Amino acid sequence: MTNDSVDAFLNQVKLLNRRLRRERPLVAGLTSASSIVLTTAARSPVSLRPGQLATLLQMTTPNMAASLRSLEEAGLIVRRQDPDDGRQWYVDVTKKGRAVDARHQESRHAWLRSAIDEVLDERERRLLFRAGELIERLADYESPEGAQRVRGSSSNGRTRR
Repeated sequence: MTNDSVDAFLNQVKLLNRRLRRERPLVAGLTSASSIVLTTAARSPVSLRPGQLATLLQMTTPNMAASLRSLEEAGLIVRRQDPDDGRQWYVDVTKKGRAVDARHQESRHAWLRSAIDEVLDERERRLLFRAGELIERLADYESPEGAQRVRGSSSNGRTRR
């Protein structure tokens, strides 16, 4: 595989990712980062701590704190103290937050569904969904030398972006 092939693939993935971000409806007063934090928290099957969210999203602690503050001020999340450790707390998404996330998801799905239906034929659709499975496998790969970097941890244990 050549560097040109890898560069072309990276650019293709970036183009789709940028377009999907553009299709995400903006919520007044929320940054893109805050929207992503809301989406991640809303779709988690369990309540997460801020540090867990930061690790999942590869965000710094200050950026995560700022996002959570804005989400809380907008009434989209609430903080719940950990009953086992009063120094810790969990992020719970409010009913309003779940409604905002559902609107975001539907908007992105509607655009992507329409684009796939209009641009691709049936054979290309099957190929696209197969490629998605391959991309997921690539996303799960951790090389031995890059495993720590891939998880978003630096040598001092802080999460970095």
